[in-house]
This record gives sequence, C-alpha cells and structure tokens, in this order.
Amino acid sequence: METETEVKYNFIQTNQDLTRVLGEIEKESIISVDTEGSAYNPYEAKLLLLQIATKDNAFVIDCGQVDISPLKPVLEANRPIKIIQNAKYDYSLLKVQAGITLGNLFDTMLAERILTCGISREISLKTLAEKYLGQKIDKSIREDFSNPRNPALRGKFTKVQLDYAASDAIVLREIFEQQYRQLRGEGLIETAKLEFATVPAVAEMEIRGSLIDKEKWRSHISELGKKRDQINKEIQDDIRHLAPYTQVDLFGKESDTVNLDSPLQLLGVFKKLGENLPNTSEAILQKTKHPLAKKLLEYRAYEKMITSFGESILEKISPITGRLHPDFLQLGADTGRFACNNPNLQQIPADSGFRSCFIATPGYKLITADYSQIELRIMAEVSEDPAFLKAFKEDLDLHSLTASQMFRVPLEKVNKDKRFQAKSINFGLMYGRGPVSLSNQIGLSVDESKKLLDVYFASYKKVKRWLDDVGRSAIRNGGVRTLGGRRRLFSLPDRSHPDYDKLMSAIERQGKNMPIQGTSADITKYALAYIHNEFKDRKLDAYLIHTVHDEIVAEAREDIVDQVAVLIEEMMVKAGEKLLKKVPVKVDIHVSNCWEKG
Repeated sequence: METETEVKYNFIQTNQDLTRVLGEIEKESIISVDTEGSAYNPYEAKLLLLQIATKDNAFVIDCGQVDISPLKPVLEANRPIKIIQNAKYDYSLLKVQAGITLGNLFDTMLAERILTCGISREISLKTLAEKYLGQKIDKSIREDFSNPRNPALRGKFTKVQLDYAASDAIVLREIFEQQYRQLRGEGLIETAKLEFATVPAVAEMEIRGSLIDKEKWRSHISELGKKRDQINKEIQDDIRHLAPYTQVDLFGKESDTVNLDSPLQLLGVFKKLGENLPNTSEAILQKTKHPLAKKLLEYRAYEKMITSFGESILEKISPITGRLHPDFLQLGADTGRFACNNPNLQQIPADSGFRSCFIATPGYKLITADYSQIELRIMAEVSEDPAFLKAFKEDLDLHSLTASQMFRVPLEKVNKDKRFQAKSINFGLMYGRGPVSLSNQIGLSVDESKKLLDVYFASYKKVKRWLDDVGRSAIRNGGVRTLGGRRRLFSLPDRSHPDYDKLMSAIERQGKNMPIQGTSADITKYALAYIHNEFKDRKLDAYLIHTVHDEIVAEAREDIVDQVAVLIEEMMVKAGEKLLKKVPVKVDIHVSNCWEKG
C-alpha cells in the first residue's frame, strides 16, 4: 500500500506484495538501494529494512516479514546499476544477513571523494543531499534503528522511520545524475569504475577477516616487555654513572630513577651530558650523537609496539567469528591509498614479530604477495630515465646501481653504507625529500646530504626533470593525476598568507608524491578487483583477507594453494601492466602458515 505522506513510497510487508512489484524493479536499468540495520557490524546487526527506488517509485521492504531472496538475481546482476551511499556497508550487511551480494555498484560516497580528493572530505549523505539537491536530511533518525529499546527491532516502524528510509533511497538517484556528469566532464570515469569494482573485494576482505594466534601474540608482547625493561635498566644505569639525577616526590622521598616518558627530566639529563637539546622528539634524538639517544629511541620503539599492538588488538576479535575484522577505508589518503582502522594493520611493522601471529585457518594457507619496488618502477615509467629503465629491464639491484653511478665505483665494489645512502634517496624521491630530511635518516650533515642529492640528480637528470615538472604542474594547475587518471586537487594559498612559501613548498612536495603513490594505489586496486572476480567466477575456496599498500594477503585451501598463488601473481602482474608499459612488473609470492614475506 502507498503511504500518504510527503515522501511517496510503497511499504512492502508481505511476500505477495514483493512479488507484485518485482517485475517493475527488474525492468529498470538503474535503481537506488539502501538498507537499515541495527548495528554497523554486519555480524551483530539485524537487517531491518531494504529500500529500493526506481525512476518512478520507491519501495521500503520490511525484512523481518518479507523473504527478500527473490531480489537476489536482480541485486547481484550487472543490470541494473545499483546506486548506493557507502556501498561497502550495504554489501556486507546483505551478504552476512541475507546471503545476497551486490553487483555493478555506483557509490555516491566514493564518487564524491574522487571528485573532491585533496580539498574536501565532506562525503556524508546529509552533505551530498544539501550540496546537490538543497535538501536537509535529519540523520539523527538513523540512530533510532540501533537503539535496543526501539520497537523497530521488533518490526514496529514509525512513520518517521519509514519516511526517512525511503528518502535516503530516493535522493540517491538525483545525486548520482549530477555526480556522473561531473565525473565524465572531469575525466574521472575510469577512476570511479575502479573504485566501484574494488568495493566487493574490500567488503569480502572485511567479512572474512583474519585469524590470530592469541597465545603467541601475548607471548610476543611479554618478550617485548622484557626487552623494553632491559633497555630501561641500561639507560637508568648509564644515567647514574654519567649524569646522576635525583628528584624528590611529594612525600619527600628521593629517587634516582628518571621517568623516560618525561621530556623535562630527559632534557635535564642530556644537559648534564653536554647536549642542549630543544626537545626530545624522534627527529632530534636521531641527530644526537650521544649513545644514550640511540638507547632512548630503542626504548620508545618497544614501548610503542607494546601500547599499539597489545591486548587492545585482541579485544577487537569478534566473539561471533573468533576473527579480526578491520575497517578498510578505500580512499583513506588523498593519493587513493587505503587506510585501515579497528585495528590499523598498516601500522604493524613487517619485521615486528606480530605478523607471524596472523595465522591461516586450519586446512588453509596464507599467500602474501607484494609488488617488488613498484613505486620505483613507476618512477622509471614516468621519468623515462634510461638508468632506471635499464635497472628494471635487466633485473639489476637499483640501489647498488644508483650507488655505483653516484660514487663512480664499479657495481661489485658498492659497499653497504653507499647502497644505504642511495636507497634512502631513491625511496625519498617519492616524498619530495630534501637535504634536511635525508640527513636525519642517514646521519650525515645537511651540507653533506645536499651534495649527495646534487650528485644523484647529476646522474639521473630525467628523474630530476620529471620531479621539477610535476611539482610545478601541481601549483600551476591546482592538481595532479596518476597514470590511471586519478586526480588530487590542491587549495592554493593567497600570497598574503603568512606561511605562503611553506604552504607552496608542501603542495609542490605532495605534487611530486601523488602520481607515484597514487599510481601504486591504482595498481593495487585493479589487482584486488581482478583477484576477487577470479575467485568468484572460478568458485575457489580462497579469500582475500587484507592489504597493506602494495601488498595483498589471501587465504586458500591447502590442496589448491599453489594454483591460487599462481593466479594471484598473474592478476597482480596484469594489474601492473595495465598502467606500466615501459618497465616489467614483478611480484614476490610467499606461501606460509602465517602472514610473512619470503
């Protein structure tokens, strides 16, 4: 029946009602889709409503009363296009609670992010409705659905809730039409297609999740704690010997123990040691020659790992699945890179020991696949520098080759220090690294680092030319693009701004980084979409479980793991070759019982 309200829609409460309108939905080429659930976690949520809007009608379906499985073919098919806001949520909720996946998506949230990358992160439906339609949406009603005392959880919906649910689906089509025109006009259709194709892969990663060996995790934390305490003891002994320190507490009790988390106390200690430091930041300590600074950095590294990856990670394991289900943000960075929350797997160092605690499901193996030096290969592609191209075409060690060119020594005589200096410059190029930043990393003076950079750019003239050109282009055009066409915009400051020069330098630096890091993100996303589709089409007992920058991790049944590993490598190379035409693409694959590189 049609509800007599300002918002026109059909409230579907029986299977017969759904059958009557199914034909109308199936004949459409474009529909809007939305869901209302009782929680954001698809495993904990109850699917309450499913809303579908066509060009002429809207339908709000009571999922507690109606079997929505007849909609499965139309929702999973390539036709019609499904317009959705934050499609990953609806995909996950429908998959977990109704066994329905969504095919051929247009995500208005991701579309807005693509259009405004670099200048805005206002991508909520409330913002989009006001921006494109001049319409205000009261999103506080959304919270009603997750209130455990709300009658909606028992299928008793108020008129306000139904109107709200219908409106969310109805506005999506109008937003879509305006966004699509902008995407086409600004040459961003291919980027949008890539992001939309990546949504199912990301949703499936989150749904599958990762298994953690909790006892091994706790054991590792304990070992780190012992190492931290040992370093603490060594530091305290050094201070007592070199710069005795005494403080009196509120009760008049003396102590010669320094609080290593107190910058004030540490500055006092370093002053006694003849080091007048402005602060005790990591950058300052790295430049400080006294051995105590190095020990303090080591202490902080252990402390950070313990606090960042301690019991708090284990607390995020789902009591329903027994697995960790992180939140992957497809456009977490303006370059197009992923971000990750709850927990942030990107922060876990590859050599920390924590990765080995991520284990395969019994009967399965983990496949860790990562692109070999993909950002440097992209640099070779865009700069067309002959030395870079030669290194990758002949599969040479680029860092040793760079050191050989810079220091005018035969390749076989490049030592460890010179290779490290060359490697630091090679990787620093993508972040617009200057002499100050370089000096902090390699331990040379700023003048020495500047000379190194001068020698480097004299050896790689085309690299310097490209970096200079793209940096200037970012300022001249107010934006830059990746090889795949992804765009990042920049808000240029007014010349009267007190920090004008500093802000312009930052834009130039980001402009150099974006085409490299963004192209790497594009390649990884193509790979995720290709792999997901192959797993689905071949009905393989294999699953994507997470990604960190240019690395992809999957889980496959033991008896097919070698076949799946080959498939993943093929798809990752295919993705790389879609954008890189002048350099070969190389992927390193490692199969193990845990998350580790070979």
